[in-house]
Amino acid sequence: MRAAKTHAFTSLAGLAVAALGLGACGDLDNITTVHDLRVLAVRSDPAGFLVPLDDPSSLTDTTATLTALVVDPQRPSDILTLSGEACPDYIDTVTAASGQSSKLCPSRATTDMLPPPLDTALATTELPGGTAAPINTSTIEYNPKVTFGLTPAQLGLFFSPTPSGNPTIDQAIQYNRDFSFDALVNLTFNIGNESASALKRVVYWPLLPPDLVPPDTACSGVQVPNTNPDLQNIGFFRRRVDGIPNDLYIDDVPTLSIATDPLYVQPTFNEFAAEQYLLRVKNAQTGMVETECRKELLTFQFFATAGTFSPEERTSELSPVFTPPDNGHIPIDAQWNPPKAAQIPADGIVTIWIVARDERAGASWLSRKLMLTP
Repeated sequence: MRAAKTHAFTSLAGLAVAALGLGACGDLDNITTVHDLRVLAVRSDPAGFLVPLDDPSSLTDTTATLTALVVDPQRPSDILTLSGEACPDYIDTVTAASGQSSKLCPSRATTDMLPPPLDTALATTELPGGTAAPINTSTIEYNPKVTFGLTPAQLGLFFSPTPSGNPTIDQAIQYNRDFSFDALVNLTFNIGNESASALKRVVYWPLLPPDLVPPDTACSGVQVPNTNPDLQNIGFFRRRVDGIPNDLYIDDVPTLSIATDPLYVQPTFNEFAAEQYLLRVKNAQTGMVETECRKELLTFQFFATAGTFSPEERTSELSPVFTPPDNGHIPIDAQWNPPKAAQIPADGIVTIWIVARDERAGASWLSRKLMLTP
């Protein structure tokens, strides 16, 4: 089966550091510390589409706006440039024809090998390049946007209710109808001589007919598209009591000393942010595809321009391998560990981000600042 998919992102500089660490001992960057060009997340609005299986091409509003969270403390107030390309997730459809397995968009030479209409329907689209300045409230955070989506004609082909007669293609289309189909968007960001890349999926889910929806469950109502997690606030706390953050810092930008002031950082999110949804799964015993009602697991990742976080991420539910605490509290906060005095930023300002993700390619984020002193 295809599981719910999330996007991946990477820093080219970070890859070089990681590769170096494989062959030698030394101090590697902590993933929660942001000191150069990084892509922390990419959000799709809307977070997903529902495709009617009886008439897939009737879905006409199919384009998403993609917003990236790009940060670069090294080059404040500089101009970011971006470029990209996008395509249907061709792997499942044309692996046998192309022999490729990478989750990158195919070359023209690859799609030209395919018969019509696949050659044009699976072709790569070059996205318009552009530039972006930092957002109004920051000199180091950028939120560049691009738009992309599959066309109604592509959805009609990739979710077709009519067999084509080609067993490989028909099997791929059945997978799309059972599970989902993606558009891949590959993005590249540059500031000066720094470069970072991101891969984001725009997901098209099957709108299941009523006979495939389990009755008497939390999902038995009207199937709705995925929405991005509703992340509402970031709380700064001085201590934990019985595992619960306590003693809130009330200033918008509190002043902390690395010597005396601990900090616990906790997201606040809408109680309905973890949505109920329908997941199609293949029964290993019967070989049949069945529909299950699931509740999203939210993941919260913590980042800062100085210092580190422990742990680096939390989830909205405890893993089954952990015993719930006696007080029933599920920890979603992380402890911020301050940097050494020599690593305090020149202006004393530290920016903290929390990125929230769901299991269906949804994402959102918030940031907050603090003033740091020795």
